[in-house]
Amino acid sequence: MEYQKKGYLTSYFKLFHLKDVQKIEIKAHYHEFDKIILFLSGKVKYNIEGQTYQLFPYDIVFVPHNCIHYPTISDTATYERIVLYIDPNYLKNKIDTTDKLDFCFNYAQEHNSYVMNLDNINENDILKQIQILESSFSDKGFAHELYSNLKFLEFMILINRAIINDNKNLTIHHKVSYDKTINSVIDYINEHLFTELNIDYLANHFFVSKYYLMRKFKLKTGYSIHQYILNKRLIVAKEKIKFGIALTQICFDCGFKDYSTFSRTFKQIFKQTPREFKKALNEKTDIYKEAKQYE
Repeated sequence: MEYQKKGYLTSYFKLFHLKDVQKIEIKAHYHEFDKIILFLSGKVKYNIEGQTYQLFPYDIVFVPHNCIHYPTISDTATYERIVLYIDPNYLKNKIDTTDKLDFCFNYAQEHNSYVMNLDNINENDILKQIQILESSFSDKGFAHELYSNLKFLEFMILINRAIINDNKNLTIHHKVSYDKTINSVIDYINEHLFTELNIDYLANHFFVSKYYLMRKFKLKTGYSIHQYILNKRLIVAKEKIKFGIALTQICFDCGFKDYSTFSRTFKQIFKQTPREFKKALNEKTDIYKEAKQYE
């Protein structure tokens, strides 16, 4: 299985208000940008890194860049949501030494908890702010781009304040389901991503049958253990290329034993060799490719 990069981003942030009246199927994928979803209606479960959330109206979903995720959508109800794409570099450039606008994504990832529910929805400042932000995109008045930027920054400040002031808003609760063993395996893989990892080792480490682990991992995440590890390594490799690190060094740093295997596998997943990708970056080719799927 390949984890496909979906969506596109040609500016620092972009907002979509989407409504699907028919069932759509979206495969596991990742983005090179951060994503916030305000869920409005529908019957949807959202899987992020092996955790499955049953969404309720006015849940906010945080999807950090390079996290593998997908929704499971029922055809019994209209699926409506507001989706915000955010360039992570833009957030990093908008911080000082103490206040980090990407705190919400870091918190979600560090705590393996990706959903927050808005209480008192009729009076909630966050909902009002995202509605103002949405309206700002159709505003063509004086300094409209600056106005949208200001509304976006206000929205991010409110989101982060909500989590910091009451971090119980973003914790595992009855809406999330996960397998404790598989969750521990995923954490272990990501913490030891560039060490020697294989199914036999993981099964022994967690005291389970390897066949049980393989079956359970696939059932709970939708991916084989091998493909999960491989794709995670390649995602990191791609990030390292952007920082100008030598390709040979990246190959071995990311757990590959020879460059030809690294290059061949990289091309299978990203449709470019590492050298082709590096050349495209040097030519300032847009790395966010357009796709029909917004999820």
